[in-house]
Amino acid sequence: MPGCFIEPDSSLAGLESPHLKLGVPIHSGYQALSEVAPFRGPSRIFDAIADRLATIDMPYEDQCSIDYYFDLVRVLRDLNGEYDRVVEVGVYMGGASGMIAGCAERFDFDIDLVDIRANNLQFSHERIRRAFPEVAERVRLFHGDVPSYVREVMLKERAGRSIVHHDGAHAFNPVVSDLTALSFVRQHIHTIIAQDTHLRGTLDNMNFVDLALNAVFGPDFNYMPIGKVYDANDNRTAPNPYQGNYFLPGVAEGMVLPMAVNSFHYPHPSMIFEGLFGPGDAPKEDVRVAA
Repeated sequence: MPGCFIEPDSSLAGLESPHLKLGVPIHSGYQALSEVAPFRGPSRIFDAIADRLATIDMPYEDQCSIDYYFDLVRVLRDLNGEYDRVVEVGVYMGGASGMIAGCAERFDFDIDLVDIRANNLQFSHERIRRAFPEVAERVRLFHGDVPSYVREVMLKERAGRSIVHHDGAHAFNPVVSDLTALSFVRQHIHTIIAQDTHLRGTLDNMNFVDLALNAVFGPDFNYMPIGKVYDANDNRTAPNPYQGNYFLPGVAEGMVLPMAVNSFHYPHPSMIFEGLFGPGDAPKEDVRVAA
């Protein structure tokens, strides 16, 4: 795992299909903006972001609903002035990245994109650059996982307050690992937003994002639901023929957890970062202090 910032690939600028050069697969080809019409009107900010993103001339795929993107913009607007950076974990083809970037200049925050796949970072940055060139310089690309980002960036910079948007690994153990790493910098985290909290699938995938949140923040953690809620009659609540994934009916697509009204029930206060995640440049002392 490299665990470092990388520079954007400037050679992507003139390409019609950057995903081909990068080897980033397009699976279903779903584009959330194809369903944007019912969401137009209530928010001029969202409308302006959607208009900008619609001008992008490059193939891509979204893996969040338009409902989720609308709510994500609303959350960033409502928390305006309370955070300095949005850290997006798991970018794929930049669906949420574009929505976040559309808010960055309006609400004056920086963006760190975090992914274990460098090519996903490059594609997402190029998507941002084409839609919001004025924001591109505010975006950093971190090639690595959440523990390495915490070790190499958050524990060293120790500044500001971040919103962490988590849409990386969806399996129970990796999500618990990511949240555990974030516990060591909780004083610098304003809010955690988790996506795919309604996702289930095969035992091989162990998609239990919501239960990972429960394990780390306790059985009665406080959250606001966002995104799509599917009816039991929707065919997306049955396993698909590809990965066997499906959505739980009546459960929201995402959860917003403000740290002001939540606390980490795991890990134990006596545990230290290096003991859980191995040696590195992180301080040996317990750096988790009250906000």
